[in-house]
Amino acid sequence: AVVSTQSTGCLYHGKQGACNYTVGISVIAFFVGLGFLACTYFWEQISNTVTRKYIVFGDMSYSAFWAFLFFVDFCFITDMWRKTPDSLKSVMSAMAKSNLQFTIVCSLVCIFLLALQAYMAYKQLNEIQNDASGLGGYNDTAGFAGATVALLSRHTQNQRAATIRVH
Repeated sequence: AVVSTQSTGCLYHGKQGACNYTVGISVIAFFVGLGFLACTYFWEQISNTVTRKYIVFGDMSYSAFWAFLFFVDFCFITDMWRKTPDSLKSVMSAMAKSNLQFTIVCSLVCIFLLALQAYMAYKQLNEIQNDASGLGGYNDTAGFAGATVALLSRHTQNQRAATIRVH
């Protein structure tokens, strides 16, 4: 987004901040994403539930915040592209125009991908909390039937124990 036919400046309405912001959040997102990828690789070796919760909460928070930052980026560079004069757009090469437009599309796609990642991390965090609280493997579709059977069998066992003690 910084290549020009006339000078080496940002082509988004001449605002260098648009290019710097886009490149900055993209590079940071890439390296932080590599860190979470490493955590995924070593996930099975992490046995501490608290550590797993911190990692997943960090992933969820990071993804949601970065989705917001890419939304701001999308709005910013789209507005800068809209404000770029047609006279400048007409002297740009087709490759420069397509690169700038592709950057806008990539920032839009990143919003949805990071929001999806935040949602998936949220689901994983709930799963970890359920496992830690002893609700792991609880089938919500069973409804009250499973609980009723468990209570009845416990009541029957208590009745038998009381009957044995009385006799």
